[in-house]
Amino acid sequence: MYFECHCGKAKAKRSCSAPLVFDVANNYCNYADQVECPPDVPCGPSLPPSLSPVTAVTETPTLSPVTDAPTASPIIGGKALEYIASKRALFQKYVLKSYTAAGVSYQSTLYTFDEFMTSLEVMGMDGFGADFQFFLFDSTGDYVYGMVNTAAFLANAMVESISTDSCDENNEEAINGRYAISNACGQYKRSYQDEKCEDNQFSCDVDPNMQITAVTAAPGARSPPPFMCKPGNDNAGYWDTNTGMPVVAAYSNTYGRTDVEGCCFWGRGTLLTRNVCNLGKLNHYLGKGGVEQGMQNVLYPEIDFCADPEAICSSPVADELRWRTGMFEWSDRVQRYSGEGWDYEDQLRQFVDGDLGYQSLRNFITSTSRILSNGCHERGCANPWNPDVEIPNLDDRIANFDMIVNTILEVKSILARQAPKPADPLPSPPNPTPAFTSSDITSPNNSIEQTNPGPIIQLAPPNPQRPPSFFQPPTIIQPNVPITPENPSPGENVDGNDVSNLITLEDNGTFQMIGMSQIFMLPVLTIALHYVML
Repeated sequence: MYFECHCGKAKAKRSCSAPLVFDVANNYCNYADQVECPPDVPCGPSLPPSLSPVTAVTETPTLSPVTDAPTASPIIGGKALEYIASKRALFQKYVLKSYTAAGVSYQSTLYTFDEFMTSLEVMGMDGFGADFQFFLFDSTGDYVYGMVNTAAFLANAMVESISTDSCDENNEEAINGRYAISNACGQYKRSYQDEKCEDNQFSCDVDPNMQITAVTAAPGARSPPPFMCKPGNDNAGYWDTNTGMPVVAAYSNTYGRTDVEGCCFWGRGTLLTRNVCNLGKLNHYLGKGGVEQGMQNVLYPEIDFCADPEAICSSPVADELRWRTGMFEWSDRVQRYSGEGWDYEDQLRQFVDGDLGYQSLRNFITSTSRILSNGCHERGCANPWNPDVEIPNLDDRIANFDMIVNTILEVKSILARQAPKPADPLPSPPNPTPAFTSSDITSPNNSIEQTNPGPIIQLAPPNPQRPPSFFQPPTIIQPNVPITPENPSPGENVDGNDVSNLITLEDNGTFQMIGMSQIFMLPVLTIALHYVML
C-alpha cells in the first residue's frame, strides 16, 4: 500500500499486488527495480499535537438472531440516514469487510463507513444536479423503502469490490491458469470500448493514445497484475499463475483481443462502473462533461472521466468517488429501470409492503442484480445460452441482502412497530339472542344492527290456515266384495270401542274407517300436513 502524504496527513492511497509497487512518476503499478521514490516534501514547523484522552476499547457487538419480538431501536420512527448511522458497528464488522487471498477477513481500507455516510447524504439528499438521485425517501415517511434500496446496493457492492478491497476491476477470467492481459478490454466476451449508449449522446470517445494502469488488483502473490492500456497493436500476452510471471505471446481474451490499445474503460468504484457508455454518463452528470453542457451543481467540474477514468481510484478525492460512482450507476441503471412489466420502484415497494419472506427476498434481489449485471431483469434475458451463470456470485448477493435487511437493519421489526393498532371491536348487543323476523311478529331485537347476523328464521303464522270448505277426503273405490262382518263397509264401526281408525279433521266432520288400508291414509296425511305447515 502506497500513501501519498502531506505534512503528516494521508491525502491519497494506492495499492498494488505483490511483487508490484506503485510508481509515482508514471502513475501505475510497476516492478520495484524500475521505481524511484520521489523526495519527501518538507513542511513548516508545527505545534506538537495535544494528547487525546484515552478511551476504552470495547468489543464489537455480535449479531443477534432475528426474532418475531422487535428489539429496541435508538430512533423509532427516524429517517434512513439516522437509522443507518446508528448501526455503524454492525456495518463495519459485517458489510465493510474484505478478505485476503488466504480468506482472512479484515476491515476494508478503501471503503469506510464515514465516506459511505457522507456520500449517501450527497447522492441521496443533496443531489448531483440531475433530475434523479439515490433513493432514500428520507424527507418522507417512506424511508424504510430507502433503507431496503440501500441494502440492495450494498449487497452487490460487497461482491463487486468491497470483498477484495479493490477499486479497479480485477483480472479474473482465466483459461488453464492463464489470464489474458487483454482482459482489460473486456471479460466474459465483452468489449467495453464498443458498449456505447443507444443514442450515443453520453458515450466517451476512445483515444488510442491513452495510457493508464490501474492502482488496485486482486490480492495474492501470484494474482494477475493490475489492468493497463497503452497504444500499439503489440501482443499483450498473458499472466501465468503457475510461475507468477507475464508471458509475452499472442494470447487473446474471450472476445478475441490480443492488444490493449484503447482498452482503458474497465470497471471502477463500488459497482465497477465500466464501458464508454456508463463512464460517459458519469462524466456528463458528475464531471467535466456536464459543465460543458451547461449543467448546474456538478460535483466534479474539473475531472474528465472520459479522458482519465482512473481518477475514480487515484485522484485526491478517490475515497468519496469510489462510493459516489457506484451510487450514481445504481441511481441511473437500476432505480430508473422499467421494462416488460417490471418497474424497479414498484417492485421495491411491493417487496417491502409484502411478507418480506425469503422467496420474495430472493426474487427481488435476483432480478435487481440481473439488471446491474446484464441490463434486464428476466432470467436468460442477456445470456439465453447459459442463464444459470449469468449473475456472478448470485448466492453471495442474496445472502448479503438477507443479512442487511433482516439482521442489521431489522426491517421486519421496524414495520411491526409502525403498523397501526387494530380497531377496538364493536360493543356486543344487550341481548345476545339472535334476531328473528316475521311478517306478523316483531322481535324485540330487530332494531339492533348485528355485526355478524345468522340466518334469518321465518316463523310460521300463529293461526295456521284452515283447509277450504270444499275439502273432503278422497273416496276409495272398493272392489265388489260382499258386505259381511269379515268385510264391513267403509264408515261402519264394528267395535264401538275401537278408535284407532278414527281421523278427525277440524271443522270438517268426523268419519270412521274400519280396516283402512295404507293406500288411503298416506294421501290424506300428506295433504293435511301440507295445510298445517302453511
